[in-house]
Amino acid sequence: MLSLAACVQEPLAEYRPVVDPAKSNPAKFERDLASCRNVGLTAEAAYKKRQEQEMAQNMIAGILVGAIAGAAIGDSSDYAAAGAVYGAGAGAVATDTELAQGGPRRIIDRCMADRGHTILNDLGKG
Repeated sequence: MLSLAACVQEPLAEYRPVVDPAKSNPAKFERDLASCRNVGLTAEAAYKKRQEQEMAQNMIAGILVGAIAGAAIGDSSDYAAAGAVYGAGAGAVATDTELAQGGPRRIIDRCMADRGHTILNDLGKG
């Protein structure tokens, strides 16, 4: 349970990169952060859309391959159905996107760095 809690991240709208306060003007930081968050939120929406499309495609391919493999193994339609279910699950797991790797948070960090803020955290880790 603890390992699952570690994977949960705050919403992107609340994400704040760690910066060196000695090298950052607080007012400029807040303005830049709001602007960079908008860039990150736009990227997040695009990543989610692409992830849904990839997952659907992978699941369909998995269902087809699993059903064919299941049918080849045995004469029963149970094997084809089991193969299709397994293939759908494998297809869903095979979907790899930037969301899983913190892409929008890395975008915010790079945006802030490009605007002159010294980012102290690992990119995307806030």
